[in-house]
Amino acid sequence: MVTPSAILASSLVALATTALVRGPAQQVSRSGSFDLPCAADTAFPFFSPEGEREWVKGWNPTPVFPDSIEFRRDTVFREGPPGDEAVWTIVDGNWKTHRAEYVRVAPRSHAARIVVQIEPLGAEHCKVVVAYTITAFGEHPATLIKSFSEEAYAAKMRAWQDQISACLKTRT
Repeated sequence: MVTPSAILASSLVALATTALVRGPAQQVSRSGSFDLPCAADTAFPFFSPEGEREWVKGWNPTPVFPDSIEFRRDTVFREGPPGDEAVWTIVDGNWKTHRAEYVRVAPRSHAARIVVQIEPLGAEHCKVVVAYTITAFGEHPATLIKSFSEEAYAAKMRAWQDQISACLKTRT
């Protein structure tokens, strides 16, 4: 049986090999936030692998370990188009604190650490804080880093807010 640690280690070896062959890597960290008109308990599942299907067009994760995608630590899944597929590992999925952390490795282009923290602001209001640290490598690291500029990241947060808010409206 292949363990999540073995998959992560293999992905990191692929990352290192790709980065060394292609040239210098570049890294950027961004953090942004937005409010949602719902309780933190309602918002948190939107940031699970299965929950993202509801608001991210084309999002289609497939399980690696275990055989189904569970929103818990050490779950590993794949997502993305063939040739640009990424392997994701859930590092943390804490329902009590509304915190999720992922490591994403796309062997041809980047590795990322994503942390989502949802803060309750009231019975039907919460704040979502999303932090990315992305390391770009391969053939076009500057292009990927540019897609994480301050302006692009702020636009991404606004888009996420709009998409999730639209999902919430369809539920009521």
